[in-house]
Amino acid sequence: MTDHWKQVAWNGVRFKTPADWEIAQIGSRHLILENQIGPVMEVKWGPVKGTFSHKAHLKRLAALHPRSVKGGIAEWFLPPHWQKALSDFETSGFLWQGEAAIGRGAILFCPACRNAALIQFFRYNSSKQEKVLSAVLKSYCDHRQDARMLWAVFDIRVTLPETLKLNKFRFDAGKFELEFICGKQSISLHRWAPAAVLLGGGDLVRFAGTVPEFSEGQPQSLKIGEYDAVEWRKLPVSDWQRIVSRLKISPSYFWYRLWHVAEKNRILGIRSESKYPFEFQLLDQIYQDYESI
Repeated sequence: MTDHWKQVAWNGVRFKTPADWEIAQIGSRHLILENQIGPVMEVKWGPVKGTFSHKAHLKRLAALHPRSVKGGIAEWFLPPHWQKALSDFETSGFLWQGEAAIGRGAILFCPACRNAALIQFFRYNSSKQEKVLSAVLKSYCDHRQDARMLWAVFDIRVTLPETLKLNKFRFDAGKFELEFICGKQSISLHRWAPAAVLLGGGDLVRFAGTVPEFSEGQPQSLKIGEYDAVEWRKLPVSDWQRIVSRLKISPSYFWYRLWHVAEKNRILGIRSESKYPFEFQLLDQIYQDYESI
C-alpha cells in the first residue's frame, strides 16, 4: 500500500503520506495537507514546558474551533489500530462535525522528547481509507537519536544538525528559501525553477548576478561531481580586519555556492554568513545532503 508514498519532514516531525497529498499551508510548526478533493490532514506540534494535560489541550482546541462546529469538539476513544500505530506516545482522541466537514484526530505527547502534537484527518470513514490513516500515524516521528533533523517538503530534501534552528522561510512560485541560525552564523538554502528558463542560455555566474542575495562578489565557475557550479567567499584577510569583524554587529564572513541540477531542471544554492570563521566541513556536509527530489 505504501509503494506510492512520500515522506514529509518539517521542523522536527516526519511522516509518510500518499503521493497525491500535497502541502497546502505551512507554518513553523503547522502543516495542512490536501488532495484533489480538499484538505485531508492537519498537524500542529511544539515543545511542552511543565506538566502536559490532554484535557487542558482538548479544552484549548475546543475554544479555537468556530461556532459552526455542531456540539463543539467531543472526546473520542481512539480505535485499537490507532492506539497500536501511536504506541510510542501518550494519546487521547477527539472528533467534531461542522456544516461542511467532519474531523477526528489524536492529541499526542512524547515522554522522550516532551513534544506534543495534534493530528487530525477530515472526511475519512471507509475501511480502505482507515488503513491509509493508520499507516500515516504509524510513520509519525518527532525526534531522532543522532542529533540530526530531516527536512523534506515539496521537491527539496536535506538533513541538518539539530543545532541549526529555523529562522524564516519562503515558498514562492519558482523560488524557495529556508534560513537557519546557529549562534552567530546563518545558513540559507535556496531552490529556483525552472532552471532552463532562468538560465536562458547563460551560465550560473550571470544568474548569480540577478539574485540580490548572491549578487555581491566574484563567483568562480567549477565542476562539483556531475554538476556545474559557482562558489565564492568574502572573508576578513588581515589580523586587523579579523579583530574589527568581531566588534561589528553585522557579519564579516560570507560563503556562497550555486549548482545546476539539470536532470531536475533546478538550481540549488547555499548562502552562509557569520561573525566568525566558518566550519567548512559543515557547509560541505550540507551541500552533500541537500537535493532536489
